[in-house]
Amino acid sequence: MDSGDKLSFNHLEEYFWYGETGLELFLDCPCRLAGGFVFLCVAGEAVVCHGVEERRIGRNMKSIALPGTTFHVKSASGDFRVRLFAFSREMFDEVSLGLGFSFSEYLRNAPFAAHAEDHPFTKNAVLWADMAALLSGDAGNRFRPLMMRHFLQCYLMYLYERIRMNLVSEPPGLTRKRELFHRFMSLLPAHCHARRDVLFYAEKLHITTRYLYAVTREAASFKSPKEVIDRYFVLEIKILLQSPKLSMSEIAYRLNFPGESYFCRYFKRHTGMSPKNYRMMKRNNP
Repeated sequence: MDSGDKLSFNHLEEYFWYGETGLELFLDCPCRLAGGFVFLCVAGEAVVCHGVEERRIGRNMKSIALPGTTFHVKSASGDFRVRLFAFSREMFDEVSLGLGFSFSEYLRNAPFAAHAEDHPFTKNAVLWADMAALLSGDAGNRFRPLMMRHFLQCYLMYLYERIRMNLVSEPPGLTRKRELFHRFMSLLPAHCHARRDVLFYAEKLHITTRYLYAVTREAASFKSPKEVIDRYFVLEIKILLQSPKLSMSEIAYRLNFPGESYFCRYFKRHTGMSPKNYRMMKRNNP
């Protein structure tokens, strides 16, 4: 099942990667993750830290680290091994922002889970790891990127529901700012095509723009609400660009840009490539 390649920081920036590792990369090396990963411990034990939360990991324990998490391994036994699949921030954004409900907070507040060897959740965790290994190794399948996205989306929804079923109340630390961030995110699908100014969303939330800046910095580690708006809007553009029936001018019109050239400049400023090149790339790599 091993990918045959030792875990590196490059793997954590790939769209999707699977392997078996001792997490040596993170030993005494705190890192703010560009992407995210899920792992299932299959041998040994270690003390790992998600931000300030420290936990001893043993066999059959699983953990999820989302993009932006500060992660490191404080100590590990010589036989410590995990089965891990990693995913990029781009993939996480693609599968999470469009789900219609906010579950990232639940996952961030419950990054660890442990069950007995014969527990159904443990058996399911092994099956999910097997599927990740299968997808990662199926290099000849031209639909693999799409299958990977669907796999991650299904896994996150499955995990979210398992967490909710075992929570008596909202997770600890659900502050007013975190609640406002969830409400802010829920406004984007309905309004981002027409409105991308911070003032509009602040007024919808009945707060000042300054307070909305504080919300995004504290609740989600974003630099600004404009970054959140633009990131979500770029994902909307990418979805439309994958439809061959829509011309660039039609997409620009749908998204309320003054013209096609303005639309192209906006997309290139935020992605580093033109809409045309992005569309060609997606056609060549479905």
